[in-house]
Amino acid sequence: MTAFRDRALLALSDPATLAALLAPADGSGAERIRTMLAATYDLSAARVDSVGDVRVRTVALQRPLFPTGRHDGAWTQLVPSYARTELSLTVPAPAEPVWIDLLAGVDVTLVSEMDPGGVESLVSKGFDDFSTLDEFRARFAYFDLDAFLAEHGISTVEQLRDAFDYVVTEIRLRTPGVFDPADPANTHTLPVSLAVVIVDPVDLTAGLRATRLIREAARGLNGKPPPGLPVEVTEAYATAVVVAPESLPDGLGAADVERLWAADGVIGLFLPATPPGAARS
Repeated sequence: MTAFRDRALLALSDPATLAALLAPADGSGAERIRTMLAATYDLSAARVDSVGDVRVRTVALQRPLFPTGRHDGAWTQLVPSYARTELSLTVPAPAEPVWIDLLAGVDVTLVSEMDPGGVESLVSKGFDDFSTLDEFRARFAYFDLDAFLAEHGISTVEQLRDAFDYVVTEIRLRTPGVFDPADPANTHTLPVSLAVVIVDPVDLTAGLRATRLIREAARGLNGKPPPGLPVEVTEAYATAVVVAPESLPDGLGAADVERLWAADGVIGLFLPATPPGAARS
């Protein structure tokens, strides 16, 4: 392990330091936190209005993640009678563990407008008093009447009326109220398990590969969604890569690196190789 990785491991083992790196006091980490949430949850039923407090509850160092493999087989028996049994096992794969440098439990408090979902009313009525094909066509605007008539050999409105029973169902969805960001009911806390790897020097490919291995090895470990919220857990871990900004090659900025990784749902964190005020050798 390089000197930077050792120092980063020591510094970020402090939950407060990791929290400050994730969400600086100047608010510059809002998009970073949104990336982290989107990597962990399906937020299609929620519109995040603003990100508030970010608290790191726990930090665990150097956690192994053991990939699992699937083994399929069949057992055929001929005596005393024919029988066939299929076996399917999920067992630890004979491979080296995937290492997570830091595994952090993070609580994100946010203000969000939730889709109320549900149906306000549902009414079904029979429809058999139409007198023309155009009247039928107007009532079922999203129905290809011409194709239906051709398929069933119907050419007159009388034949259409006698062929089937027709039912019109009107569904009225629940209408959301006016969103009030100051309403405490719109403030929610989402827990995130953040798997952090430290890469030195900056290597975009190494960072993406390391985080991809973690997500692949963690498939099937998804937890339960927070109670009372219409969100679904999509990944066991959000992932982040820690690098030293001083190791960025010429022509490559921190914003470029963070944007590239964020496109794959990975957070880029930049920890100076030399603490502020420290003498360089």
